[in-house]
Amino acid sequence: MCRGRGGDRHRYGLRHPEPGPERGGLAAKTVKASGGTDGPTIRVGVNDPDQRVVAVLEYLPANVTVAAGQTVTWTWDGTIEPHSVTFFPPGRTAPPPGNDRTLFGPTSPPAVTYDGTSLVNSGLAPLGPQAVAPFRLSFSRPGTHTYSCLIHPQMVGTVTVVGTGGAVESAGDVKARGDREAVPWLAEGRAAFQQLVSAPPASTRNADGTTTWRIRMGASTPHTDILAFAPVPQNVKPGDAVTFINGSGAPHTATFFRTQPPIMNPLDPRVEQPTPGPSPQPLNDRDLFNTGLVPPDAPPGAAPPEAARSFTFVVPAAGEFPYICILHAPSGMGGVIKAS
Repeated sequence: MCRGRGGDRHRYGLRHPEPGPERGGLAAKTVKASGGTDGPTIRVGVNDPDQRVVAVLEYLPANVTVAAGQTVTWTWDGTIEPHSVTFFPPGRTAPPPGNDRTLFGPTSPPAVTYDGTSLVNSGLAPLGPQAVAPFRLSFSRPGTHTYSCLIHPQMVGTVTVVGTGGAVESAGDVKARGDREAVPWLAEGRAAFQQLVSAPPASTRNADGTTTWRIRMGASTPHTDILAFAPVPQNVKPGDAVTFINGSGAPHTATFFRTQPPIMNPLDPRVEQPTPGPSPQPLNDRDLFNTGLVPPDAPPGAAPPEAARSFTFVVPAAGEFPYICILHAPSGMGGVIKAS
């Protein structure tokens, strides 16, 4: 998905990785491939442990080199947002994000041998509070194999397989390199989060004396999604309108609920539909109100117009109106409109 600008890495006391191997490079210390089965572990994205609304959309590390016969393990430890590990066979390209729901579930067992000629897919995980089992592949043929995430197309990784005697990294070196790669991406996301939440609320005064407030639905950088609504106006009056605008690279919902809980399964088709109907909608403190999927400001040069990425609610009375994004509620994407 489309990404925005990066952040100030030094503002939060984080630095660039130490000089040495970059994405895809071998560590200074290498070993010769022996064909053993124990291989490296790769993290499938990560949420910032100090600010979970910052989601790093990268495999950590992005590229590894292993020996034929070794097994690579992908783990979802540290991530809240769903991602996949998907290898497409030669000649088959990844569908647009979200277009092929048959791939959202696993299409491969959690441990298989891969020869570079077939579809191998972990499916999306996590999709709830349950623990996620690691996904393991052993690689039988030398070559370079590319994989990606079904819903975050900028998440791309490679596994380069070498024959016996080729140079490969130890599992410890791979982990250390993945940790180094995460440092600038976390700093980038933290800076974007601060920019999002520190911006003053935008509003337009209407001819009838009411105000239309604008709430941004998240933000994106080249390597992260910021899963937060901001800014949230503090002085909404009865009769005012609130327009949610998606300027990020990910789809979102704004879903209001009180006595009727929202749909919490992000794969439920009802998540995509406006409820109880199209924009604008007057809120109340009883019913479920949902924007449906508000499309992202992506892809570059072909994003939907802002009107298609917006949804307006009218606040008819004083009160508190909590809302969430169904897709990203596990990361804490939500807020409250307080009208008085």
